[in-house]
Amino acid sequence: MTPVLVAHDHLPLLRVVQRGWAAPLDASHSHREGGRWNAPGAFAVLYASCSEAVARAITYERLDRAGVVLADLQPASLPQLVEIAWKGSLVDVFSKRGVAACGLSADYPEGTGYDRTRPLGAALAASGHPGLLCRSATLSRAGVRTWPADHRPWGEVALFVASARLPRLLRRRRDFAWMTSPRPIG
Repeated sequence: MTPVLVAHDHLPLLRVVQRGWAAPLDASHSHREGGRWNAPGAFAVLYASCSEAVARAITYERLDRAGVVLADLQPASLPQLVEIAWKGSLVDVFSKRGVAACGLSADYPEGTGYDRTRPLGAALAASGHPGLLCRSATLSRAGVRTWPADHRPWGEVALFVASARLPRLLRRRRDFAWMTSPRPIG
């Protein structure tokens, strides 16, 4: 496999965190629990969104899974958005060409489970790649089937903490306008 690299040079990346979380760039949760690109206990990955729309969709999906309605949350329980600075080359798992180069089906992430993404993430991390730019599985579950050429509205980033130059926290957003905008899909 020869992955396609893409320059990630737009700012900021966005990460949803719990209010009061003292270390919003801590990836130890992904190390313990695992994620789409890393198995539990394997290595840490910092997951971030390329847009407010993706961050909002992820947050709504988490709330829906927990059976919680946003309007029912107390202000102290509302999630916050942090803005992160990180630039560099990432493995492209977003464009048609990048997805094909990684050996995934053209409709990825549709029907692509952890059994496929976790070994791929491990191989890319072991090869020294700092991370990857991928299609949002959350948006896929919400009904997105066509992925535009520009990843910024619909992409996610997974930084392999051991391989990547660490990102820098730009600011913690105190407003909730990003959450009260219309749901992007569904």
